[in-house]
Formats: sequence, C-alpha cells, structure tokens
Amino acid sequence: MILTVTVDNQEISFALFEGGMEPSEAYTEATVQLAAYPVRTADEYEALLSVMLVPKVLEREVECCIIASAVPALTDPVFCAVRRLYPDAAALTVGAGLKNGLTIRTDAPAELGADLVALVSGALTQQEPPFVVLNCSNTVTTVSAVAAGKNGPEFLGCAILPGPELGAEALKLHAAQLPHVGLSSAERAIGTNTGDSIRAGLMLGYVGAVKHLTELFEKEMGVEELPAVLTGDHHAMFMWELDRLCILQPELAHIGLYRLALLNAGKCKYPPKRA
Repeated sequence: MILTVTVDNQEISFALFEGGMEPSEAYTEATVQLAAYPVRTADEYEALLSVMLVPKVLEREVECCIIASAVPALTDPVFCAVRRLYPDAAALTVGAGLKNGLTIRTDAPAELGADLVALVSGALTQQEPPFVVLNCSNTVTTVSAVAAGKNGPEFLGCAILPGPELGAEALKLHAAQLPHVGLSSAERAIGTNTGDSIRAGLMLGYVGAVKHLTELFEKEMGVEELPAVLTGDHHAMFMWELDRLCILQPELAHIGLYRLALLNAGKCKYPPKRA
C-alpha cells in the first residue's frame, strides 16, 4: 500500500492506494483532508492523523509514503508526522533527484514545483502527449504544456494566474464598495446586480483566460489541437467551454504521486510490491 500526500495553500490531502504495478490498476482505500492553516506542529499533525488515518489501515501495510508540497513551511512538520506514524515505510519527497520520467525544458529544471511534477505525472496516466494540464484551483491556477519528445514526454513550461477565490478576495480588499461574493457559475456575462457582475467577471472571465492561454499554447507548440487534462476546485466548468477533448480527473496529483512511487521503487528501503 502506498500513502500519497499533497500539500498546497489551502489543504493537506492524504490518500492510501492499493493496487498493482500500474496506476490504472490502483484504487484508493482511504482519504483524509486537513486544512493547511493554521500551521501545526509535527506533533499536532501526528495526533490528528493517528485518529483520522491510521485506524483505516494497519501500519505494516504501508510500504511507501510520497509527499509533494507546494508550501515549504508545511513540508517538514507533515513529513515528520508521516514518518512517525509509518516508521517502517520508505519515505520520498518530490524534488530534485527523484525520477519522474520527464525531460524538463524550463530554464531552471530543479526549481520546478513539486505540485506541477505530481500533476503532470498523473496526466501521463490519462493521456499521451502532447497535452495541457489545467489545475483549476480557487487560489492559483496553472496551465502546463507537455510535449512528445524524442526521448519521451517533455515538460515545456506553464502559465500561472490567480484563481477566482483569490480574485474575489482582492476585489473585497482593494475596491471599497465591492462586497465578497460566494463563487458559483455565472449564467450571464452581463450582470444586473453587484454580485452577479462580480461572478460573471470572475468565473466567465476566468474560463476565457484559460481558454485563450490554451490556444496560445497550441500556436507556440505548433499543435492544431491540444487535449486537456483537468483537475482542481473548478475543473468541471471547463468541460464544455474549451472546445477540445477534455479529461476530468479530480485526484490527478495523487495518481501522479502513485506513479512516481512506482518509478522510484529502487530508492525505497521497502519498495512497493505487486498486490
């Protein structure tokens, strides 16, 4: 059994996978989500997980733990808590030196975020390159380009933009007369009241921005039409708007981490075994 952990600005998510030597054969045995803030100590995370996660699976059944963190301040306490709970399991963190099956074509490959590596890794189990990966979260959205290189998949780079929740918070903080609004789909682009006007700008404008970025990716990559692998808080609203093949996978990062654990079985003291 493999424990995958993702850490972002809003949530720390844990998934226990059971399965074979291919991600397509795996299934989740249990999942747990914790709020990322306030920042807790390793002792606090250990106490929470001992109640929420450990009772769902015997300690000896977890052979490998792999963590992808986009929040440096949370990496060590979460990692330490997991190591204490599963002391006999191999422990991996996504970063420089971890085999990922990708050629990274960015200016500084070692600086590529662990969250992006996990997402692209997961997308490779869903679609053959070239494709784009859309992580449509509330706070930060990424659009990543993956090409089919001569020696295998290539990560070309990405575009990063604020998510709708971050945009709504910015309007509330910096526009004195605009209230905070709940995020939901907008039925019309022309809002007839303040709340609908903000939702139209945030949600429909957000879709338009991502759609335009994807079209620019196609021009720069010389591809007529790029399939899109979607995940994140608002992934579903892009399904009918992008005018291309779209694959929805809410657990994309966790599937990617499972794949990375299998790729790095040789680095594990107790490598993952076939179920």
